[in-house]
Amino acid sequence: MNQKPVILIVSDLHVGGGANDPGDDHVFHEAQFSTFVRTQGDTADGQRGNIELIINGDFLEFAQVRPEAYTLVSPTHWCSESESLTKLKAILTGHPDIFAALAEFQANGNRVTIAAGNHDVDLYWPRVQQRLRQVAGPVVFELGATRYSRYDDRLVIGHGHMYDPANRFTHWENPILVGEFGMPRLEMCPGTLFMVKIVNWLEKDYPFADNIKPVTALARILAKEDRLGMAAVAWMLTRFIARYPKNALGSNAPIPDIGKQAIQRLAVDRRFAEEVVRLYQAVKNPTATVEMVQQELVTEEAVASFFSALLTRLSPEEWLPTFTEFRATTLAIGGKGKTLAIFQSGRVVEKELLRGKAELELMKPRRQVVVFGHTRQPDEVRLASGGVYCNPGSWTRYVDLNRANSLTLEDLRQETMFPYQLNYVRVEQGSSDALRAEMICYLEQKGSP
Repeated sequence: MNQKPVILIVSDLHVGGGANDPGDDHVFHEAQFSTFVRTQGDTADGQRGNIELIINGDFLEFAQVRPEAYTLVSPTHWCSESESLTKLKAILTGHPDIFAALAEFQANGNRVTIAAGNHDVDLYWPRVQQRLRQVAGPVVFELGATRYSRYDDRLVIGHGHMYDPANRFTHWENPILVGEFGMPRLEMCPGTLFMVKIVNWLEKDYPFADNIKPVTALARILAKEDRLGMAAVAWMLTRFIARYPKNALGSNAPIPDIGKQAIQRLAVDRRFAEEVVRLYQAVKNPTATVEMVQQELVTEEAVASFFSALLTRLSPEEWLPTFTEFRATTLAIGGKGKTLAIFQSGRVVEKELLRGKAELELMKPRRQVVVFGHTRQPDEVRLASGGVYCNPGSWTRYVDLNRANSLTLEDLRQETMFPYQLNYVRVEQGSSDALRAEMICYLEQKGSP
């Protein structure tokens, strides 16, 4: 690849279906991104074709757009190629200015590279790539690697989701799975399952629910609620990361015993047991009895598997009311128990985890600059050794982690109270081997106090 002397990196636009799509969270009310692209194309470097623009993952919000297009009931398999194309059509229709601007930007020889993230794994489909090139010009796709590089490995870039247990893929090198459902389908990570089944449902009343990162921050907010079994949802969120406590929650973080408490209640509360059996019959075994279910749900893993089946096969309205009293009688979430500790310990984990991964990368030969995304939290670290780590954050509104502990579910109704900071990273090849890197704020809006 012919290396461009200037590289611009943005991340996490989460472009959806435009003005008619309530799940479209990216900041676009004044055509911010298309204006940014055209502005860069008009610079001296842009006019000479000296720029590579890298959109570093989660550019397109396939996980939320046209949710009815995804028809499979599965906890592990995501869209077929035709379903992804249906979602892509909504995105292209909603934001024609963005794709026109990308095509114009490349007219002078500039390059546009699109890397896939956990929200747009759909970019692996050949026909999705083909359609994007028809409207956005000869874009290049970065697929299959946890990180990729430029300038002979002096610049390393990655979206960052592969370091996140809730959003990593088992087959990221090629997540197109064949054989199980009669047609190829994409792998689905646990985070996408939660986005599709729970967060999209929450977003109807609480539009900002999907912007809460990390996942434990959303768990803390839900754990404060007394209504509609939100404590059960909070527990399920933690189950995605409980298998990786040292990586995902901090060293020696406690794992809650909520599953054991649920098993105990199932044994002594007949009314609750009958409700659980009704759900178990719907998703596991239509002939199940109370005694059979009590014998089956005897480990926390078995309870988690049951919750996963509920999540996959039923709408939240069908199963969450069964667990409405769960918080008050057994879980004590928000009190002084282990459950609260798991939420608190995960408070800044994604930001800190990626920062640590970047510092390890910068210890390797030739490394000078590392850029990650995924967390939606802007971050910049300059090491004494001269290495630079940047995370431009998201082109969506985001939650300042210092405020996350005080948020309630009701706060998530008003998106405008949250800030946005539209950053990009500029990396430039100097006259020697040294790279110059800086994170630049294109536009910013403070949130409400």
